Amino acid sequence: MMMVLPKCLPTLQQLNAGIWTHPDNVFCTEHTKDSFISCNTNMAPNQLVILCDKHIPILSTLKLEIPHAQNKSNRNFHNIDWEEFNKSLLPRLGQMGPPCTITTQAEFGRAASNLTRAIQETIKEVVPLSKPSPHLKQWWNHDLALMRHKVVKLNYES
Repeated sequence: MMMVLPKCLPTLQQLNAGIWTHPDNVFCTEHTKDSFISCNTNMAPNQLVILCDKHIPILSTLKLEIPHAQNKSNRNFHNIDWEEFNKSLLPRLGQMGPPCTITTQAEFGRAASNLTRAIQETIKEVVPLSKPSPHLKQWWNHDLALMRHKVVKLNYES
């Protein structure tokens, strides 16, 4: 621990004797030392008297960086037109050939990767990207909004 407030800086005036002392200190650790821009007392003439002693306020200025969360673009599956999605997916599935019996593990692996590729290409083509607000309720969707509207309407009618 190290002291950030300059040494021997008066922080308290004892009311009965008028003596200035320095019992109040500001400590920090080695890794937080660079965060302090300044640390000093405010020797303003109109100080508050607290509990019969005159404590001088300690003013600390800190440099704190708050990292902003990166809002990455996601696919917006909430309002997707599934008919259009299926219409785009069917030709890709047709390119894989007719359905056949899978007998080996290698055939299964090829079929799984072809199906995955077809679905991912369709998602890239049909599903739009969205950049959600950081304050967005990500669990909320259009269906919940409709149900909430019905509940409000029923409450109003009853």
